[in-house]
Amino acid sequence: MMEKNSFSISHEQSLTMDYVKAFGMIFVLVGHISNDIFNVYSAYLFHMPLFFFIGGVLYKDTRCITNFIVHVIKKQLPYLIITYLIIGAIALLINARYGIHTGDAFSTGLYETVKLAIKSNFHNNKMFLTGWFLFAYIFVSILSVIIIKSIKRVVVSNALLLSVLVAISVLLVTVSITYISPQYILVKDYKLNFICQVLTGMSFYIFGYVIRNQIYSLLNFYVFILLTVILYVSKSYGFSTQTIMSWSYYPDGLIMSVINALIGIYAVFFISLLITRGIKEIKLLKMIGQNSRTIMAYHLLVYVILDIIASILGDYSLSGTDVYDNHFITKWSIPVYIALGLLLPLIFSILKQKVIGKMKLSGVLQSIKS
Repeated sequence: MMEKNSFSISHEQSLTMDYVKAFGMIFVLVGHISNDIFNVYSAYLFHMPLFFFIGGVLYKDTRCITNFIVHVIKKQLPYLIITYLIIGAIALLINARYGIHTGDAFSTGLYETVKLAIKSNFHNNKMFLTGWFLFAYIFVSILSVIIIKSIKRVVVSNALLLSVLVAISVLLVTVSITYISPQYILVKDYKLNFICQVLTGMSFYIFGYVIRNQIYSLLNFYVFILLTVILYVSKSYGFSTQTIMSWSYYPDGLIMSVINALIGIYAVFFISLLITRGIKEIKLLKMIGQNSRTIMAYHLLVYVILDIIASILGDYSLSGTDVYDNHFITKWSIPVYIALGLLLPLIFSILKQKVIGKMKLSGVLQSIKS
């Protein structure tokens, strides 16, 4: 019997998803440096909900819950830990050599370091701010799939299944933004912040799963233009300001925060599909999308390296600077920062994959010889 809401992805859709992830990363990098590149589609209206939504769109029903949990933990947790240690160690060296405020990545021991990172929302390791997303994503993907799998076991009708999942998605984001977010803002309890992150992330993950078979047919030029106008007017009247998902900050309220995020997601998907259908495959953009996790993890390190280079050249003072709040900003530097913030981690990721591939090949050859 065919599985409910079965999902297969074509080459066009696969390439579009790579472009979606690439544009998502561009918005992340733009959002982490002072600029006014995107006046209407501001990164902080939608860029983090976008990545949770992508997770739902790409989720495959091929694993049982237990295998999926093991897969997610094995894939995400070691990467999170290793990247945290690497960037944290580099941060210590940069702070000691140049005096840049890089935070306190490490505490007195392993347990204390883990507790510090979680309680600080990973912002204690200032060059690895996106650690919060990688950590939350583990829980978002696991809990979302548990819900999806559980509902599929008891609901026979595919239409009813999707309706129930939409209702759950709405419930999760309502509870998160309407009730938990204000409570966190009031008491500043890190556990509430984490719960809010996870519930909001689950809402977009589940919704991405629900419409993954329909999303490409919903993309339309006139709708894109209409939504862009709506967002422009909404921003002009102050209804659409920003969403800081990492700190559970939703000043626009539930409805506008969700609308802003969905408009941004729609725009990124539409532009990505437009490029896929109108232009020959853009290999660089595709590779950026395929290596988005590494770019997300290391782009702030690249920004700091560029700050140091600017300081050495005599154009910038590092005195009292912070790795997140202060960068070398001129009329020409922002495109350089964003371009190298994308390209250098991409090169690092490609080289790492080649080294790992050669090591695996060497191991296979050794086993054959023996």
